[in-house]
Amino acid sequence: MRAMPFNGRNTPFQKEKDGYYSTTMTNVPAFREEAYMPPEHSVRPWVLIYYTEDKKLSAAEFWTQYGKEVYEKHKPLMKVSDEIKRAAAEATAGASSDEEKLDHLFDYVRSKVKNVYDVASGFTAEQIEKMKDNKTPADTLKRGAGNWHDIDMLFAALATAAGFDARVAQMSNRADNFFDPAFPDSYFMRPPQGTEDIAVRVGDKWRFYDPGSTYVAKGMLHWQEEGQNALISDPKEPTFVKTPMSGPEKSLEKCTGTFKLSEDGALEGDVRIEYTGHLAADMKARNDDDSPAEREETLKNKFKGRMAGVEITDIHVENVTDPVKPFVYSFHVRAPGYAQRTGKRLFLQPAFFQKGEGPLFPTAERRHEIYFHYPWSEQDHVEFTLPEGFALDNADAPGVIDGGLSKYEPRAAITKDGRTLIYERKFFFGKGGADALLFPTAVYPNLKSYFDQINKADGHTIVLKQGASTAASN
Repeated sequence: MRAMPFNGRNTPFQKEKDGYYSTTMTNVPAFREEAYMPPEHSVRPWVLIYYTEDKKLSAAEFWTQYGKEVYEKHKPLMKVSDEIKRAAAEATAGASSDEEKLDHLFDYVRSKVKNVYDVASGFTAEQIEKMKDNKTPADTLKRGAGNWHDIDMLFAALATAAGFDARVAQMSNRADNFFDPAFPDSYFMRPPQGTEDIAVRVGDKWRFYDPGSTYVAKGMLHWQEEGQNALISDPKEPTFVKTPMSGPEKSLEKCTGTFKLSEDGALEGDVRIEYTGHLAADMKARNDDDSPAEREETLKNKFKGRMAGVEITDIHVENVTDPVKPFVYSFHVRAPGYAQRTGKRLFLQPAFFQKGEGPLFPTAERRHEIYFHYPWSEQDHVEFTLPEGFALDNADAPGVIDGGLSKYEPRAAITKDGRTLIYERKFFFGKGGADALLFPTAVYPNLKSYFDQINKADGHTIVLKQGASTAASN
């Protein structure tokens, strides 16, 4: 048994009564949680007490040995049988490139085998308990059911049968801690603390796949696994390879709204919100266990605190358990007093989906580093039919805010007949991958200032005047 302190130092263990041992950490500051901070285990002082083999190995020696052990452990679980060879040939028929073959295998596995622990699988706890273990990939394929590990092993076996070099890759979970290869133990790498995927060599590069995780989009991994040092198992020379980070365009929140504005400032219309990539996976994981009523309440709470008296009806929540399609909200909304009426003027905030949002970073000071989980993007398209007799009095709009790794682009226009105001908003953050997600506290003032500018621009109002004439544009 060994002990390893993190983010602090502890005193040597002292023997106490009744076989107990004690250690102490002093001058430990009070912990204060902050939004967008690194994992707690990466900032808070703590001590890991763990069991390990009594070997004195350097970090490099340990990872070489461990990578070999992972390879040998999984080799029989990736066995290629005649059934697997036939299935691989069937799945890759018609594919012209290596990437296309692997995509076909990925889709084949997901279409043929259910993850029994998924809500959509239909399996009850009693049925799962009675199931026999899948000892080989052929068992998994034949039964059409298994856990995430069974499904990943089947994919690896099919890839091997199709002529690829497929390996198990392990990595830590960066939602829990930031991996340090200088710590010579597999505690943070092996499941359940760590995670496991399949690495397939294509040309001179490794591509990573996780078909066993239902909500992970093809070509992506869990966000916790992207941008990580993955240990590629090997019988001779295991190696660390950094997993790719999906770009902002892969995780998109796309919002559309078509509204009619009344002369008293009330707004009414229809909304559709779509989530893809990591955003979709997060939304599906949060909603798949909920009842339809609970899902609706989650949506209502998203807007209730931001718009007084808002009414949301005719709610549809789509593709909650679908592994491929975007997670979608669609609903009808009525918001009394959305636009403020003053005399003959209406003050309208065209950024409907940001209405009532406060600053992302409200505090002037920052204790912890700033950490975003993954790159993402936003795309809004909103149309307002103006009240009869009203026209634009002030149509100025905020300009582009370009931060290099992030960009904000708002645009407003009026149709030629002067009856419909069109507002579009584009935003992305995290261009540059893993290097654009973690920031030291020294840059907090700049980061806060950037998002404060965006928050101010989102709150910009356009003035409508009763009886005014509008210079049409499009």
